[in-house]
Amino acid sequence: MKRRIILAAIALALFGESGYAQVPGISASALKALENSHDVQIGDWGPYSKQYAGISHIPDMPSGMRFDFSVMPGYYRNKVLIPNVLFESGYFPWDADPQAKIYGYRYELEWKDRVYVDVTYKVVDKHSVIATVKCVNNTELPQNLVLNLMSWIAYPEIWPQQRLLKPSGSTWINAVDYISLKSAAAQPKDNLVTDGLMKGEVRGAEYLDGSALGKFGRSAGEEVSYALAPAMKKGYVTLFYRSSENAATRFKLSGAINQEITLKGMGKLATLEVPFDAKSSSILNLRSIGGDAVELNGLLLSTNKVEKITLQENSRKPQPEIIGNPKKRQLLLKYRDAPGYYGMTWDDALFKIREVRNDELDVYFRKMVHNHVDSILNGNGKGHFENVFIRPVELPAGSEKVLQCLITHGDDAARVNATLQSFEQLKQGVIKATPSDLILPSGAAYQFSQQRLKAALLENVVYPIYTQRNYIRHFTPGKWWNSLYTWDSGFIALGLNETDINRAIECINAYTTAPGSQSAFIHHGSPVPVQIYAFLDLWNKTQSKAVLDYFYPRLKQYYSFLSGRLGSSSTRTMSSNLLKTWDYFYNSGGWDDYPAQSGVHQQRLESSVTPVITTAQCIRFAKILRMVAQQTDKRSDVAAYDKDIALFTEALQKYSWNSKSGYFSYVRHDAAGMPAGPFTYADGSDYNMGLDGAYPLLSGICTPEQQASLLKKIFSAEHMWTPSGIGVVDQAAPYYRKDGYWNGSVWMPHQWFMWKTMLDLGKPELAMQIAQKGLEVFEKETSNSYYTFEHFLSESGRGAGWHQFSGLSTPVLSWFNAGYKSGTLTTGFEIFQQRGKFSADLSGYEGDLSFDQATAAHPRSLMICLKPEHSYEASFAGKPVAITQPYPGLVCITLPATNQSGKLLLKAKI
Repeated sequence: MKRRIILAAIALALFGESGYAQVPGISASALKALENSHDVQIGDWGPYSKQYAGISHIPDMPSGMRFDFSVMPGYYRNKVLIPNVLFESGYFPWDADPQAKIYGYRYELEWKDRVYVDVTYKVVDKHSVIATVKCVNNTELPQNLVLNLMSWIAYPEIWPQQRLLKPSGSTWINAVDYISLKSAAAQPKDNLVTDGLMKGEVRGAEYLDGSALGKFGRSAGEEVSYALAPAMKKGYVTLFYRSSENAATRFKLSGAINQEITLKGMGKLATLEVPFDAKSSSILNLRSIGGDAVELNGLLLSTNKVEKITLQENSRKPQPEIIGNPKKRQLLLKYRDAPGYYGMTWDDALFKIREVRNDELDVYFRKMVHNHVDSILNGNGKGHFENVFIRPVELPAGSEKVLQCLITHGDDAARVNATLQSFEQLKQGVIKATPSDLILPSGAAYQFSQQRLKAALLENVVYPIYTQRNYIRHFTPGKWWNSLYTWDSGFIALGLNETDINRAIECINAYTTAPGSQSAFIHHGSPVPVQIYAFLDLWNKTQSKAVLDYFYPRLKQYYSFLSGRLGSSSTRTMSSNLLKTWDYFYNSGGWDDYPAQSGVHQQRLESSVTPVITTAQCIRFAKILRMVAQQTDKRSDVAAYDKDIALFTEALQKYSWNSKSGYFSYVRHDAAGMPAGPFTYADGSDYNMGLDGAYPLLSGICTPEQQASLLKKIFSAEHMWTPSGIGVVDQAAPYYRKDGYWNGSVWMPHQWFMWKTMLDLGKPELAMQIAQKGLEVFEKETSNSYYTFEHFLSESGRGAGWHQFSGLSTPVLSWFNAGYKSGTLTTGFEIFQQRGKFSADLSGYEGDLSFDQATAAHPRSLMICLKPEHSYEASFAGKPVAITQPYPGLVCITLPATNQSGKLLLKAKI
C-alpha cells in the first residue's frame, strides 16, 4: 500500500492529476513512475461505470469503490430511458475531448433526433463535475419531459465478506504476496498468468482481502516463501487457510521456523499459530510434504501470542446518510465505505427527492413510473439510488431547454458545502469549443462517424479492473467486456495514438511488464502482439527517446515469451520451429470461428497443429525490435533477432507454403514434433484458405510468386475481397459461410495489418483501397444507426455485434487521420522515422528515415497528409522521387529499393 501511495505521489508531482506532459518531451523519470503501474491515469472523475452511463468518481483507488452519477430522461408520467451500458438502451456516446475532460452522451427519446436529450459532463477540477443537460424538441407538438438525476455507490465484484481486526503492532501478509512459489510440475502459464494474476492466485469474497493462494500443497515439493517484517525478530505467525472438512496437509517449515505442521480442514476459514525466531533468517518457507489441497489466505505476524482472532462482518452498505437542504436544491451524501462526502446541486426547477431501494433500475424503476406518491421506492433492498426527480420539463414545439447540475466530492462536509455555494460561478463557461484538427475538405464526409467512434473509444473505460494485485482504470473494447483483453487493447492503444498520446502510452504500458516480472506481459485472450505495432506507431509520431528506452526491454520480454525463448513458454515445442499458442488461448488471431482454428479444436489437435499467424507475427515483431536494437547499438540483440527471423522464415517456407492452394497452410506434426504435411478440410482441400494463410505477407518473407498469388487472393472478388472489404475466409473455400461471426463478416483489425503491409510492399493504391472502403462502410452504418459496431456483414455492409464498440474498430481512426488530417505521416512496418518534423504551416515535411534491414531492399511507400492548397515535390537522399496526390493534401510516396538511411524532403512547389 505504501509503495502505491508513493508512486501515485510521484506521478502527481511530475504530471499533475491528468497525467504527464504532452509528448514529445516526456521524460524518462515520468515513464519510470509507470513502471509498477497498469493504470490509465485519466483522473478521479471519468466515464467508469459498468452499470449506467454517466460520470463516476473514485474516492479511493485501492478499494475498488466507485461513485456513479447518471441522468435518466423520459416523458412526464410515461416511459423513462435507463442508459444501461451492457445492452442497447437508447443512449449513444456522442462527444469526448480528453484534453478538456468532456464526455457527452445523446439520449434518443424519439428517433431520429426528434426528441432527444444531450448530457455533457465537464470535469472542472479534481473535486467537481458540471453536467449540462440540453433537452431538445424537434417535433411540431409540445413535449413534457422528466429528468432523473441518479447517484449511487458501486462496490467491486469481489468484496470480502469479512475483515480481520489486526492486533496492535501486528502485520498481515496475503498469501499471494510471496517472494517465490515453486510448483510440483512446471506449467505453460507459470510465466504468463491469465489476467495478470499472481501465479496460484484465486479470487473470491470468502477470502480476507479477496485473494488467496489456491490448490496449494497437494503435491510433495510445492514450496512458497515469505519475507517477514524486518523489525519483528521474534513472535508468532498465524496461518489463515481453508480446506475441505477432514482434509489434512503436512508442511515442513524452514527459515524463521524449523518444524513440521499439519493444516487440518474444517470446511471454512481456519487458523494455526506457530512461534518464529527470525534472528538467523527473516524468510519463512512452507514446503509441502503432501496431502490435500489447501487455500492459503495469509499470514498474521505478531510479537505476542494472539489470544483471539477477530473477524468482522463486512457486508455491503450502499445506502448513504443523506444530509443537506433539498429546499435549497442541495444534497449531501455520506457512504459508510467511501471516504469523504458527495454533494449535488442543480438549476431551479420543479423537483422531488426520492430513494430507490433496489439493485437495478432497468425493470424496477420502469415499473414504478406511475408511482407519483412515494418518496421511497422499496424494491429488493439490495441497492440504493438517490434520485432528484425534475418534472415536468416543458418544451414547446421546435424548442430546447438547458439545465445544469454540479456533482462534487470533498474530504469533509464543510468543503463540499462551500463548493455547492459556488455553483453559479463554476458553471459559467464550463464547456468551451476546442480548436479542431486541420481536416482536408475531402474528409468531411467521414467526420460524423469519426466523432462517434472517438467518443466510444474515450468513454469505453472502466474501473475497477483487478490485475497485478491492484485495481486499475482500464480501456475496454466495450463495457460488456469487463476485463482485460490483450489484442483488443493493442488496437485501443492505436486509436489512442490518434486521439490522446498520453493515454496511448499508458495503454501500452498496461500490457507490458518490467523485465524479470513473473508474467512476461499481461495476457487475456488472443496472443496477437498488437502492442509492438502501437509502440512503433507511437515512436513514429513522437520520436521520443525516453519512450523507446522505456518500452524496448518490456517489449523484448514480451517477444521472448511469445517466440518460445522465455521461462515457461510452450510456443516453440515443434521440431519445425513453427509456433503455436493453444496452451494460452483457443484463439490464435482473434478470429473466433476461423475454420482451420475451429477444426483444430474440434479434432483436439492443439498439441500437434500450428497456425501461420503466430510465426508470421513473431517474424515482424522481431524485425521491429531489431530496428530499435540497431538504432540503440544493441548488437547481441540484433544477432538474436536475426537468428529467429531466419529460423521462422525457413519454417514457414519449408513446411507451410502450399503451392496447390496458393496459401500458407496450418501444419500437422507427428508424435515426435516433426512436420507431417498441411492440415486439410474433410474434402482434402487446404483448411487455411483465408487471411491466416496470407499472413507471411506481413512478415516480408514471401517470394515474388507467393506475393503475387496472395495479393490476387486478397483483392479478388472471388476470394477475400467482398463488397464491404477484406473478409478473413476465402469465399471459394468449401467451409465459407455467410452467417459466421468472422466467417462471412468484415472486421477492421486484420484489414489494418494488410493496409500497413501494402505500404511496405510499395503498393499505396491497394492501401488506399482498403482504407477508403473501411471508412465508407463505417460511415454509412454509423450515420444511419449512430452505432459503432464490431463487424460488418460482407454482402450488405450492415453492422453487427456490440453496438458501442471501439477496440477492434479503431483502425477507422487511423485511416481517417492518415488520409485527411494534415500533419500526419503514415508508414508500414519497415520504415523507422529517426527524426521528422512538419513545417509550421503544414506545407512541408523533412525527416531522416531508416529501414528494416532484415528484409531485402525493395520499394516502400508512405502517406503524408499536408495542407491542401499546394502541389508538392519530394526527394530522398538528395534525389527526386515520384509522388502521387490522390486528392488535394494527400501525398503518396514510393521510395527506391534501398535499405540505406536517408533524408526525405517534401515541399510545396513554387
